[in-house]
Amino acid sequence: MSKGVTIADVATKAGVSTKTVSNVLNQTGRMSAETRRRVEAAITALGYHVNRSAQMLRSGATGMIGLAVPSFAQPFFGYFSDIMAKYAHSRGYGLTIGTYFDRTGGLEGFIDDTYRLNADGWIFLADRPLSDEGAILNQEYPIVLLGDFPSFGKADAVVMPNSDASEYATQWLLTRGCKKIGFVGAPPWITTMPTGAGLEDFLTAISDQEYNTSLRLRGYLKALKAHGIGFDPRFLASGQHIEIEDGEAAMASMLESGVTPDAIVCVNDAIALGAMITLRQRGIQIPRDVQVIGFDNTTYAQYAVPSLTSIDPFAWQYAQVAVDRLIERMHGDDSPARTFSTGYRFVQRQSTAAQS
Repeated sequence: MSKGVTIADVATKAGVSTKTVSNVLNQTGRMSAETRRRVEAAITALGYHVNRSAQMLRSGATGMIGLAVPSFAQPFFGYFSDIMAKYAHSRGYGLTIGTYFDRTGGLEGFIDDTYRLNADGWIFLADRPLSDEGAILNQEYPIVLLGDFPSFGKADAVVMPNSDASEYATQWLLTRGCKKIGFVGAPPWITTMPTGAGLEDFLTAISDQEYNTSLRLRGYLKALKAHGIGFDPRFLASGQHIEIEDGEAAMASMLESGVTPDAIVCVNDAIALGAMITLRQRGIQIPRDVQVIGFDNTTYAQYAVPSLTSIDPFAWQYAQVAVDRLIERMHGDDSPARTFSTGYRFVQRQSTAAQS
C-alpha cells in the first residue's frame, strides 16, 4: 500500500476535482452515482486514507477524551478504565489514560501532561480533596470530576452512593445476627481521634471529610447507631492507602488490638481481599468465623476464594454519566455545574453466609 497518496492523486485518477473527492470522503455535496463510484474506486485502488491528524488541526478537535487516574495498583482503577474506554468508543471517541501517582502534587502535578496529550476534555478521578477551592478545575478544556470530592461549582461531578450503600451492607449483616462488625480501610484520620471518642464524635468528624472512605465509614456508623449497637473504636482499622497490602495490615492490626469481629465491612474490594488473606493465614474461616463484604464489585470479587460479597456501585453508570456529561460540555453546554450520583446493588457471594 502506498503511504504517500494524497487527495490530489485520488482526484487525478478519478478525473474529478479535489473538492469532489472531499465531498465523497465527508459524505457532503451533490454528484451523480457514477462520479461517486469512480472516486470510491480510486480511493480503494490507491489505498488512500484520510489524514485524521490534519483534520484535527483544522477543526481544533482531537476526537479523544482524557482520563486521569492515580495508578493501576488498585483493582478498581483498571476495571473502571476498561469500562470507560468501551463506552467512549461507543460514543465515537478514543480514550487516552494517564496516571499521576508519581507526580509531585498528585493530580495537580499532572496538568501539564493534559495539554501535551491534547484531548478535547478530561475526566479526573481524584484521590484526595482538591486544594484552593478546586482551582485545578479552571482549565482551557472541559472537565468532569470523579472521586467523591467537592468540585466547588467549577465542574460537573459524578459520585457514588458511598454512605447509603455502606449503611445497607452493615444493616444486612446486623439483621442476620452479626453483633461485632468491624470496618476495615477506614481513613487515616481516625487515628487522631481523642481517646474515649464515641460514635457521635466520629460522625461529627466525618461531616467535614467529604470523600469516599469517610463516607463509607459514615454509613457503617449510621447503621450501628440505628440498631443500638455499642461502638468500640478497636473495630475500626485504617490504612494509608486502599490497596491489597493495606487490607492485610489493617486486618492484622484489628486482630492484634484484642478484638475478633464476626463480620467486616471493607472500604473496597482490594482492602477486602487483603483482609481475607490475613484471616486465612490466622486460621480464621470465611464466612463461618468472619463474614466479609467489599465495595466496588470488581472482577476480582467474583474470582476470589471464597468469592467476595460486594457492593456494586454501578461503575458502568459512573463511566457513562461522566462521558456523556463531558461530551455535552465539549459541544458547548455552558449550564451551571451539577453533581450526579449512581445507584447501587448488593451482590451476595460466598464470603457471607446465605440467609437461613
